[in-house]
Amino acid sequence: MLAVFACDVGRAQEKRRTSMPQIQTIGEGVVWRISDTKNEHGMYLPPWKEITITNLFGFKRMPVIGDKVTIVLLGSDISPLNLRIIKAEKKKDACTGGLPAWWEVEIEPIKLRKLFDIEPMPNRSAEYPFDVVVLYPAVKVARQIGKGQLTRSMLPRGVFINTVKAAIDFTDDRTPDVVVIDYCCGDTRKADACDYTCGRTFKKVRHSWKLIDTSAPC
Repeated sequence: MLAVFACDVGRAQEKRRTSMPQIQTIGEGVVWRISDTKNEHGMYLPPWKEITITNLFGFKRMPVIGDKVTIVLLGSDISPLNLRIIKAEKKKDACTGGLPAWWEVEIEPIKLRKLFDIEPMPNRSAEYPFDVVVLYPAVKVARQIGKGQLTRSMLPRGVFINTVKAAIDFTDDRTPDVVVIDYCCGDTRKADACDYTCGRTFKKVRHSWKLIDTSAPC
């Protein structure tokens, strides 16, 4: 009976793991809350009248207008949101002109009531409460994994837990399939008190990590 039970548990765990979705874009952005009131520094103050995603980058290919993206709010307990793309405009590389063009994407406003009332992350302004990861096309099963749940063995080689900005599970096996890191450009072990901050995005491809994007100051 014990052996049969163990086999059944193994099959159940295997069944729960979903297949890896096809992802065209893994981007980043910031939640922006807008109101009719500003403080002396020009920052918006509650009550909020509109919430959207700003500073959105990472689209290297043109998306389909009307398609949905998945928004993962980093550090929040709010479930991922699926929102429509309402505009996409091709842009030239702003740094040197030598890099490929990218697409400036606009997403429909967020209507979720909880985001109008929620407190921002520590050391964040109320206007810009959360960073986000944007997945396109939308992913039915996307779950962020907190730093406290990560181990070094789950991460790409050379990545340190303190530099992880986002770890996202697509396959419901409680291990990351995408890892986004921010680190000091001169030291990949550090993430704080940087002169300049660089970034990397990794995606798991056939059980191995692949570097799919990098960022650095101009």
